[in-house]
Amino acid sequence: MNRLLLLAACGALTATLAPVRAQAEAPKLTTDVPACTMPAGRALPDVYYARPRHGQVLAWASTVTRTQGVAGGQGQERYDGTGVRDWFDFVRADLNNDGVCDWFVTMSAPDSSGGDHETLNTLYLGRTKGWQRIGAHVAPGDVDALGSGRSQKEQKDFLFGEELATIHDTAARVNYFVTAFQDRDAGQSLHPGYRIFTWDDQGKTLRLLDKWQAGSIGAQVYAYFKSRGAHSSDGAAEGGLVKFDPEVEALELSERCVPGASGEGDLPVSPGLLAHCPR
Repeated sequence: MNRLLLLAACGALTATLAPVRAQAEAPKLTTDVPACTMPAGRALPDVYYARPRHGQVLAWASTVTRTQGVAGGQGQERYDGTGVRDWFDFVRADLNNDGVCDWFVTMSAPDSSGGDHETLNTLYLGRTKGWQRIGAHVAPGDVDALGSGRSQKEQKDFLFGEELATIHDTAARVNYFVTAFQDRDAGQSLHPGYRIFTWDDQGKTLRLLDKWQAGSIGAQVYAYFKSRGAHSSDGAAEGGLVKFDPEVEALELSERCVPGASGEGDLPVSPGLLAHCPR
């Protein structure tokens, strides 16, 4: 591998990973995540209770209770006559650290019956009553579907990942989130490996942290995840935790350690990644 080429690539690309201020106190990370409080009203956003014209495909929404950590079900048929349908996964978490429960939504848009798919994420922040939506613009009255309204064009801004898991910092009283794209998701080629996020109160969205920057909070959270796992809202997860899979990291290194290997030349490469590349 040509290390000089990788150094040049790192310097040439404009990093989009947000800088993180040093914390006044060292983080105290844990998988023991504080419980949040559900807002008054229905368990899900109102649009998921509307019945589409062609079949009762959102009937599952009416069965979701306010105590569930995860929920989901099928959506509209993706291609007429194929039986291939959209799928929605809701994960409950305190995204913005205000003690009120929020929903992290992953919409899977199948590309074929073989299981390949694309993703669109939407955030619903819990308020005193109901939900504040943060996501791509969809047609009025539509659920969070890729292909509705301007969602296809705006997908890149709402592509955080799948299988959200949480690590809590008791010192800063902040939650950090771990995601990854599954191996049949088109997003994996764009963003291989695990991704670490935290809430950006100024931007009102999730902010991607650089997990390769030595000494950064992103690196500390990633190291903790590798050794201890992250809290899962899915009660079916082993021990209530999402565990680190070394193959996910190995794929990222194979994609990122050779400039241009991913085929996406405009993607930023963290300079800190170099130290982890095979020699």
